[in-house]
Amino acid sequence: MRHARSFLFILTRFVSAAARERRRRACSQTAAGATPAFPFLASLLPLLLAVAAQAQSVRWEPSDSGMANSVQLVFENCTPDGEPQLPAVAGVTFTRIAESTNTNIVNFQVTRSVILTYQLRGRQTGPVAIPAFSVKTDKGSLRVAAFNTAAPAPPLESVAGAKLIPERASVWAGEVFTLNYELSAARRTNPQISPTFDWTAAPLVAEDWSKPEVTEAVVNGDRRVNVLFRTRAVGKTPNRLKLEAANHLLSIQTGTIGFGIISQPRMEQVSVTSDQPVIEIRPLPAAPLGFSGAVGQFKLLSKVVPEKAAVGEPVTWTLELSGTGNWTDLPGLPARDVSSDFQVVQPKAKRTPAEGKLFDVTLAEDVVLVPTKAGTYALGPVNFTYFDPKSGSYKTITAPRTAVTISAPIAPQFNVSAPPAATGEKPDSDATKAGAAGRPPSAPTPPAPIPRDPLPGTAAARAPLVASTLVTLLAAPFALLLVFWGWLAVRRAQHTDPVRPRREARDRLARVLADLQSHSASGPGVSARLLAWQRDVAVLWQLPDAAPRATALTDAAWARLWTEADRALYSAQGALPADWVARAQAALAAKRVPGFQPLRLFLPQNLMPFAALITVLLVATATVVTAAELDALAAYRKADFANAEKGWRAAIGQQPTNWIARHNLSLALAQQERATEAAAQATAAFVQHPADPSVRWHFALAAEKAGAAAVTLTRFINPGPLQALGRLASPADWQLGLIIASWVTAAALGWLLANTYGCKARGRRWTALALVAAGVLLGGSAAAGVRSYGLAAHADAVIIARQSTLRSIPTEADAAQKTSPLAAGSLALADRAFLSWTRLTFENGQTGWARNDDLVRLWK
Repeated sequence: MRHARSFLFILTRFVSAAARERRRRACSQTAAGATPAFPFLASLLPLLLAVAAQAQSVRWEPSDSGMANSVQLVFENCTPDGEPQLPAVAGVTFTRIAESTNTNIVNFQVTRSVILTYQLRGRQTGPVAIPAFSVKTDKGSLRVAAFNTAAPAPPLESVAGAKLIPERASVWAGEVFTLNYELSAARRTNPQISPTFDWTAAPLVAEDWSKPEVTEAVVNGDRRVNVLFRTRAVGKTPNRLKLEAANHLLSIQTGTIGFGIISQPRMEQVSVTSDQPVIEIRPLPAAPLGFSGAVGQFKLLSKVVPEKAAVGEPVTWTLELSGTGNWTDLPGLPARDVSSDFQVVQPKAKRTPAEGKLFDVTLAEDVVLVPTKAGTYALGPVNFTYFDPKSGSYKTITAPRTAVTISAPIAPQFNVSAPPAATGEKPDSDATKAGAAGRPPSAPTPPAPIPRDPLPGTAAARAPLVASTLVTLLAAPFALLLVFWGWLAVRRAQHTDPVRPRREARDRLARVLADLQSHSASGPGVSARLLAWQRDVAVLWQLPDAAPRATALTDAAWARLWTEADRALYSAQGALPADWVARAQAALAAKRVPGFQPLRLFLPQNLMPFAALITVLLVATATVVTAAELDALAAYRKADFANAEKGWRAAIGQQPTNWIARHNLSLALAQQERATEAAAQATAAFVQHPADPSVRWHFALAAEKAGAAAVTLTRFINPGPLQALGRLASPADWQLGLIIASWVTAAALGWLLANTYGCKARGRRWTALALVAAGVLLGGSAAAGVRSYGLAAHADAVIIARQSTLRSIPTEADAAQKTSPLAAGSLALADRAFLSWTRLTFENGQTGWARNDDLVRLWK
């Protein structure tokens, strides 16, 4: 910067002198009438822009950093070509600590320099003589003169050092051993030590290093700071292993900057590299049977809860393995043998390492056993074999056998009392607490009144389809299917008709005789036609012999024709009589063959193959659906309830009325402690297929666990007469029964009217009256069955799956709108949708908006 200011000052002086000279000459030439000129300025510009080329050189200089043990290698008007190769000085090391560039301008001469700063370390106490040497630059090889500098700094190992200290020099393969790393630095250097350092454990497997432990000690009269780090490691493969060196950066004080009270320490960052000790990893002795590779010290515990249970009640068998060892190489817990009388749900083993530890782990696995038969069963014993490195031998630990007694199943008892009166208590958002407390499910509190949606303008309702049109649209594809089926059955009946070969043989005989009539009786080709005639005659007359005789034919005319054909075929001078073809045609015309019988269409062999084909297609479709759910079922049995939930939700998305998927999804949600959602899906499964005992059981259990359910549906748990009738079929089945009842009743009434106006037959009248009574009884039962389900029988029925909020408008942004708590288990009808919101209508006429995620549709 100083040289730049000098250059600007000189440049300003020159420009000012040039300006004064220009004005002087301009005045003198103006007075003389001449044009001013600038020869001085023109001669000055090249001088200002010229830069004198200087010679290149490389030399040593004392460092201006204030460090007595550092020097600078200055490259003037050149740059180093690669890393300079410094001369070797006995007992002294050069460490480059800085690089800089400098530019000087003196008397319009520009000098550019590259400066490399080196620190010298060595054990000698006197000055260091650096001999002359040559160095490569971008201008060629240049000579560097010899140079004497001050005494070097002490060697790094006298200031700081590091070493890796294994617990033992020889360990077993898979054995956990302690490895220490110790860093030592002289207190006089005021060391600043980083808590982290670089070290590669591979091929060992090691834990994270512990926090540093700092101590001080006096070594050879020098006080030193010792920092200790600890870890544990495992060597997997037998080998003689040289550990990787650790590199640690720390700052040490190498002097002071300034004088007196304004001085401050000069800190230098150095890298300390540890030693590389060698560890021998020994192979294990020959392993016994059952050894899975565990090396260390272990404990094995087995626990069965409960030891007495009923059929269908789960029994949990917990196996826990803990200790210190090579857990990274262990495949898992030992296998367990269980009777086939148990259904086994085996979740993933839970691995729990100690905090910050890699080799102190507890591995536990809870196997759920569901007994299917009563009896006494033995669980265990379970053996685990491992290698103990302390004793150098294999050991086996055993979890003892546990006897489990299974009794006959106990019928479920659900006691659902009447809904309790509303209280001022705040609803509990965690529905599982209600179930855990053993309280019976209560009726959800109806939402408080809030403003309804405004009714805009006027609009006409869309008319529904006429019943006959709807019936025609539903029946047309089945009618076409029946026509197609009948056509296929007719073709098969014709193909399987046993008389068909005789009819075909008769047609071929007619063609052969026509050919013989149009050709000479002794011409070429007659023999082939006669042989064809005999083959078809054998088929027509059902002759079983491969080479029948004429006597096999019971008709004399046919026997004579056969004999004459044999004579023409096999005698030396044989020829057909002149009237043979005419007599054969007459005999054929007289021979009658039964035609196709249409009633064969209804034989099982003709109808059943196509019925079987349709059945196979339906079964294949059901199989595809079932196969799509196998993954979910397998995930549930492995206690992977989250993936099981995903699989069954996907199945419901494809077929919302899949009541098995609904039931299974409820089980998966219940396993995840999501009681209200499980109750919602259990409700959907029950409404869709209430006749299944498993569905009834889980619906009652889910309602009890959730602590809340719709009043209409809780009556099915302890059913009265109406509910006992209703749960025989689903609402959709009852509606179908109602349609059938109306058709039967109408047809019976029509038959009764026809009998009244026509010929009065007592048998027809009583039959019609019986059909009317059956239709009314079926219709009344179906109407009662539909009524027993309340809102759940509606196609747009939804159930609230979790505690939510009913809003007057579909948004959460407007805080001024009216809202009302929406209890889980409430039933409503979904009549409108907007983005992720659905408008609900309740039995009391209340309407409002709720989030789609909080709802479960029973049918869609």
